[in-house]
Amino acid sequence: TCKTYRRTSPHRTHCSSAGFRRPHLNKTPTKAVFTMTETTSSMSTDLTPIISPFLDLHMLFPLLEYMDGNPKITYSSKEIAAARLDLLGPTHMVDYAMDIYKDLNGTSDDAELAKMEKQKQEVYQTLEDLRKRAAAFEEFVTSHKAKLGQKGDWNFKGVLSASGGKVRKETIECYRQLAKFNYDCGDYQAARDMLRIYISLFVNSSEEEGENNYEALSNSATTNLLEALWGKLSCDILLENWEDASSALKAVRTVLEALSNSNRMAPLESLRQRTWLLHWGLFVFWNDRKGLDQMMDLFTTEKYLQVITTNAPHLIRYLTAAVLIGKRRSQSGNKMMRELLRVMSNCNYTDPIIEFVQCLCVKFDFDGAQAKLAECENVLTTDFFLCKQTELFMEEARIFIFENYCRIHSKLRVTDLAEKLAMDPASAERWIVDLIRNTDGLSAKIDWTENTVSISGSNRASVHETILDRTKDLNARSAMLMQNMKNMLEKERERKEAEYDD
Repeated sequence: TCKTYRRTSPHRTHCSSAGFRRPHLNKTPTKAVFTMTETTSSMSTDLTPIISPFLDLHMLFPLLEYMDGNPKITYSSKEIAAARLDLLGPTHMVDYAMDIYKDLNGTSDDAELAKMEKQKQEVYQTLEDLRKRAAAFEEFVTSHKAKLGQKGDWNFKGVLSASGGKVRKETIECYRQLAKFNYDCGDYQAARDMLRIYISLFVNSSEEEGENNYEALSNSATTNLLEALWGKLSCDILLENWEDASSALKAVRTVLEALSNSNRMAPLESLRQRTWLLHWGLFVFWNDRKGLDQMMDLFTTEKYLQVITTNAPHLIRYLTAAVLIGKRRSQSGNKMMRELLRVMSNCNYTDPIIEFVQCLCVKFDFDGAQAKLAECENVLTTDFFLCKQTELFMEEARIFIFENYCRIHSKLRVTDLAEKLAMDPASAERWIVDLIRNTDGLSAKIDWTENTVSISGSNRASVHETILDRTKDLNARSAMLMQNMKNMLEKERERKEAEYDD
């Protein structure tokens, strides 16, 4: 029996995952329309209504739960419960919907509850029907999978041939539909396990890890495979299997780009699915250990930069936060900051996090940066993805202010720095002492009598070093350009010789 229809707290998380739409289950965009009453000014920077059209409705439950439990986001509990009930409509989690309906409307036996009870019986009936129709393939997997895998025949053709007619294409399709149905019931683990077996048929591998064979995935790219990979990714995120989700994200991207590059996917559909990929990636990037580096690599790839600037400029918030947090930890931190500023100039979106960076790097307005830093803390604590990074972001932001302030001053008053850093003088003094002690290359000292900080050196690169850094690859680039020219001339020569021979 299915034990997952009743979910009194569906996949409870704190700040570690968020919602998405799954194209493999619902071809048309699923919109979660947030019409709840705004009761605080923090709602003006809430991206939930903007992001929700790109999210799967199952994954909106953690978003709503976080909003319900965050004292800084004061939507009423009744409004959030009503939103949950609305989202449950297209799913098969009927018991959970009935519980919420009773909480909102009382336990009276009315027509709506009777309708839900009938729907629940239909769900059980459909589940049993799908299980019976997919049973032949499940039995075949148990008895023949390993043997066929050793022969290299674990694929659709090999299964149909070896089953002696017991397994047909319709049987495998019912198996995929059963995985989808389990997902809609909330049984994400069962759906994930079934999808792994289904995906393995495409890559001719009896090992489910074949989904990580990106070359085989690219060579086997079809729309059916892509839909299954979307499903596998959604299950991994809902189960918080972040390492597997990272691999699944790469698999989706591999097949998506293979279909797009071979013109088997329309440009508009490619744009839409890349937009989904960026949003789904947020869940992985802000939880996986190497996620921020992967996020910056993906978001700054040319094709995905176009997606951000044309279809999802609000994602600049997350790219900005990632660059600022990872700036000191990456050798290319300064390069990433320059790239970020270029992207900002092409996006029609702003919020306190973006304005903070612009105040420092574009306007050199330290007073404005100070004001925006205070606003950033409120934005971070109310953002589902960024809330766990609030302390780290604020620390890196203060260091960023200090670095920029030191570039134009050789002697600083601690009280002035405290004001710029949005800290009280005593906390700012301790913070500066710790920073000087723990930062290599920073030459500074504090004059306790005058309560000032003297900057006698900096780890900033000289003009000469900067020029060397920016021109060090010119020889390689020139050589590559010459080689390309030679190849073009050679092809042109061969073409003319062929015409002459004709």
